[in-house]
Amino acid sequence: MALTVAALPVITSRPARAGLEEGRTAWRDGDFAKAFEEFLPLAAAGDITLQNQIAAMYYTGQGVPQDFVKAAEWFKKAATAGSPEAQYCLGKLYYYGQGVPQNFEEAVKWLTDAALGGKGGAQFLLATLQLYGKGTQANPVKAYFWTLLAVAAPDLPAEDKTGAVALRDQIAASLSKRQMESMQTMVRNWSPRKTTPAPAAPRRGLP
Repeated sequence: MALTVAALPVITSRPARAGLEEGRTAWRDGDFAKAFEEFLPLAAAGDITLQNQIAAMYYTGQGVPQDFVKAAEWFKKAATAGSPEAQYCLGKLYYYGQGVPQNFEEAVKWLTDAALGGKGGAQFLLATLQLYGKGTQANPVKAYFWTLLAVAAPDLPAEDKTGAVALRDQIAASLSKRQMESMQTMVRNWSPRKTTPAPAAPRRGLP
């Protein structure tokens, strides 16, 4: 299972802080172990972008030994703080049982948050769960709604595009024209939920 996570360079609107520029420089130089060392304290202090990055580095084994359990722990920190990217990744880990026990109820919970935030990959997985009633009550009409959004999502991973289109068409074959038109109207009027991630926790010694 491939887990797509945004890569560095890290972009932040906050003022430069100790360790951030050093970490970014190390990343650009390919010294991922140094980058991890610099990013970790900032992630621990509550920087959501870097929590995602630390999670991704644990997941891929980049600059640190691969550890799916720790990846899940860091994704959960960022997901709880409101990051749709982390919610998607955490939901995907629960979906496949990587770093956490496979749990479709938890997958539905986190994928729903990410899907509402506009993550195409989450919309696709959520549609699959809703269609087959895994972790939630089976509902092909809602599943069709999410496939419509997923197929149109600009960030849907390329490897999921064909599957999302096939799932959309599979569900459409079982729905009435009225049901499809109703969901298509909802999609035209839909917009991602705006997220306001929790601010980073203050950390002594940093400006």
